[in-house]
Amino acid sequence: MKHIGWPKWGEKMDEQKKRAIEELKEASPLEVTKILEELELYDAKSSQEIIDEVYKQFETAEHMEDEILKPVFMAVIDGLLEATAGGRTARKKGLNASRVLQECESFHYDGIQKNTTSVNAYTEYKNARENDDVNSNMTQEYNADNRRKLYEDKAAMERYKEERVVGEKTLTDEYTGKRNLYLKQDNPNQHYNDDTHRKQAQPDHIVPLKQVHEKLKSNYALDDSDIKRIANIDDNFAVTSAEINQVKKEMSNSEYIEWMDEHGRPLDEQTKERMLNLQKKAEKEVDSKANEAVAKNLLGKGEVNEKTYKAAIEKYKEEHDGEGPSKQEQQDIEAALRKQKTGEIHGTAVKNAGKQAADYAVGNLILFIVKPIYYEMSDIFKNGMEAGVNAGSVGEALKIRFGRVKEYVITHAAAFFGDNILDFVKGFVSSLVEGIISLFVGIFKQVLKVIKEGIKIFVQSAKVLFGKESSQMTPAEKGDAIVKIIGGSVIAISGIGIEFLLNRIGIGEPWSVVLSTMLSGIASALFMYLLDKVDLFSTKAEKRRDRIIEIFEERIKDINEATDTLNIVAIETLKKQREEFEKISDEIGQGLSSDNIDTINDGLYKMADFMKVDLSYSNTDEFCDYMDSEETINL
Repeated sequence: MKHIGWPKWGEKMDEQKKRAIEELKEASPLEVTKILEELELYDAKSSQEIIDEVYKQFETAEHMEDEILKPVFMAVIDGLLEATAGGRTARKKGLNASRVLQECESFHYDGIQKNTTSVNAYTEYKNARENDDVNSNMTQEYNADNRRKLYEDKAAMERYKEERVVGEKTLTDEYTGKRNLYLKQDNPNQHYNDDTHRKQAQPDHIVPLKQVHEKLKSNYALDDSDIKRIANIDDNFAVTSAEINQVKKEMSNSEYIEWMDEHGRPLDEQTKERMLNLQKKAEKEVDSKANEAVAKNLLGKGEVNEKTYKAAIEKYKEEHDGEGPSKQEQQDIEAALRKQKTGEIHGTAVKNAGKQAADYAVGNLILFIVKPIYYEMSDIFKNGMEAGVNAGSVGEALKIRFGRVKEYVITHAAAFFGDNILDFVKGFVSSLVEGIISLFVGIFKQVLKVIKEGIKIFVQSAKVLFGKESSQMTPAEKGDAIVKIIGGSVIAISGIGIEFLLNRIGIGEPWSVVLSTMLSGIASALFMYLLDKVDLFSTKAEKRRDRIIEIFEERIKDINEATDTLNIVAIETLKKQREEFEKISDEIGQGLSSDNIDTINDGLYKMADFMKVDLSYSNTDEFCDYMDSEETINL
């Protein structure tokens, strides 16, 4: 709960006491008791007012603004920034509208500042993905030529087709379920005419080669040979007719079904169901094969690139007068190439993680300098350029303000860089793990992501339970903090799912990223608000109690200080009043002793002034005139 904007009760007490002390100095003996009584009544009344005020502060519009409106608005801003190059660059540095505003608003020169990066799971996911834009080990452009040369495994395709021959060289169409295909164009089934060879059996890639390439081309743990092996597994083949295959081409089964519907040639329901089931199974197996290849390459157990291997063999022959390597030497070449491939993957992962950690450090540095500058700008708008620092001119005010910024940066530089050395290491490790997770695909990738977040939640929860500040937290506060850690992580991960769903319904990048960033941010803000309203662990009551205790401790201190001052002033005032009273009394006594009416009157007039009694006359003549002019005299 933020205390920003809450009243300083000590300041309020100081004003009241100062005013009372000034009045007391000038008060007459008749007013002293009344002033002291009013102060006692104020103390009694303000105690209840303080409690009522604290309860109101937890339900005020300002509280609602801080808890909901600002976070939701900042989530929208963060989402819109995802559509800009500058916004994405800032996000790579761990900076977003939410973090910048929150840290700038909470900054104070006397406060303890945190200079570490904290990004959620979805932000880490987006940052890691942007490190994989180009894979130098894989062809980036897909066309008909490299499809045949690099990705089609004709031998595997023919083997798959021939293994499904039944009886007299006939095959079952795996899409339609009908046994009406023949093996080769030059040897058609004679039971029916097929002059255009529409029923010739052809192996089809269920998940098209182009889609496999597009999905994996930026994965630096894979190369063209890996893609070829992944795309040409048996689970991604289906024997169908040339009639279907030549139309389907690079379409997935679901896209082919939709295309046929749009062109007035709808398929029967059984065929649609069979094709969709095959697609679902093929996508799962292709993902599984890709994950297997990534894991083996990371561990140095993968397959070598065909092109690289052939080049190595040719080089060996050149160095040995045309003589090829022995079987053992071939194995040694493969082992060397495999080690080289794994080393390149590890090197890329480390380079990307180092770059990301450095970006976070730069973001922290930017915010470290911006926060005091923001503070000065905000203070100028609130209190004025000169008045805010009690300066006599604009030049003097600027000198004071920039001097404060400079002093803060220099004073806290050592602590900042100390914090960021550890933060760099943490950011590097987190980015390295996230980068490796990003190499995997499908459900397995999500499982790894959940495991990583689970470890992260465990570490953060352990800090809450056993960290440096744990001794200052109540069990309720610890429980509330852990629930928020878990909920925040789950909602952050949901951003990945939201983006995936948006992609599935046809909303692609960058708008899928923009919308998912907005929605996950808004969901996070609403979740935190609901937790605050539900108050599972009654932490709000504890915070109110702590705030009331804090206020009353301030009041006790201020009252004690003010009472001491008030007692001194009261004693001095009463002493002076007694001396003045005795002096005037002596004068009146002398007049009575000497029967001197003028002396008596002068003394009485002085006594009236001393007591601050408002008489309408100041001498005998005025008294007589007063008596004559008034019908009734009120005593």
